[in-house]
Amino acid sequence: MRPSTRLRFLLVATVMAVMAPLATPLGAMAKPFPDTLELPDGFFPEGIAIDDQTSTAYVGSLSTGAIQQVDLRTGEASEFAASPGPTGFTVGMTVDDAGRLWVAGGGAALVPTVVAGYRVYDTATGELLAQQSLPTSGFINDVIVTDDAAWFTDSFSANLIRVPLGSDGSIGEPALVPLGGDWVQTAGFSANGIAATPDGKYLIVAQATGPEPGTSALYLVPADTEATSLDATRIELDQPLLSGDGLVLIGRTLYVVGGPGVTKIRLRPGLGSGDVVEVLTVPGALTPTTADARGSRLYVVDAKFPLFGRPGVPFAISSIPR
Repeated sequence: MRPSTRLRFLLVATVMAVMAPLATPLGAMAKPFPDTLELPDGFFPEGIAIDDQTSTAYVGSLSTGAIQQVDLRTGEASEFAASPGPTGFTVGMTVDDAGRLWVAGGGAALVPTVVAGYRVYDTATGELLAQQSLPTSGFINDVIVTDDAAWFTDSFSANLIRVPLGSDGSIGEPALVPLGGDWVQTAGFSANGIAATPDGKYLIVAQATGPEPGTSALYLVPADTEATSLDATRIELDQPLLSGDGLVLIGRTLYVVGGPGVTKIRLRPGLGSGDVVEVLTVPGALTPTTADARGSRLYVVDAKFPLFGRPGVPFAISSIPR
């Protein structure tokens, strides 16, 4: 064989050897997670929580309080928990490291028949592990769990609700913890979304109706499990925050759901200030309320508030790059 022919033969053989491991049948290739995950018509979702261990999203209904579980890999949805009845509600949610789903239960400040409180479920079995009424609270809106406590916001009072957790994961008795410092209680929905820093030392609380008309606000709050009151510090932004509902904090990047989409904020060292990076669009969304993250994606819920109560309204979770 001539040298030029031999060279071509060796090149072809080398390329084939390199490509052989990649020649996987299309059916065996990993399929991307779907961008849209359908929910039952008329479900009217508000909160979402993702269990990273199982790639499962939990979504609660504002209209019935029932909870759906959705496989992020396939989009398959099924009922996780039935409606708690006319006195129950389902708003913000989170999954803790012990595999428990914590649910903020709303309250009579918005729906007179609903008793303010929270519920806790075992994600593996669906068992209701704990249920607590908070009759002096107005509207229990959202929740986040650190190593030693669960923290709830009350949209109609200047308090957080702190539920201590034992070293064995046991759930203690709730306490109302007043907010002070820069916090100014505003009319209508005040405290809304809540997130915790990775080390669990601080909380970030979104105020849906901020002190300045037509804006929302963010506050840094120490996650002190012994304090009888907590001084909130206003987080200064380089431009006004027009709407604030659900929060997702990853490192020093804060995603604020509300208004036109999801506002991406880069917090500066110390977390007392930040810069708005961009507003992420949620395709087709009417009123995005909450989100949770998995990998490089945000999974966003659209509550479609203007259509609340209408029969047959379609709903879905939207997955967008973060």
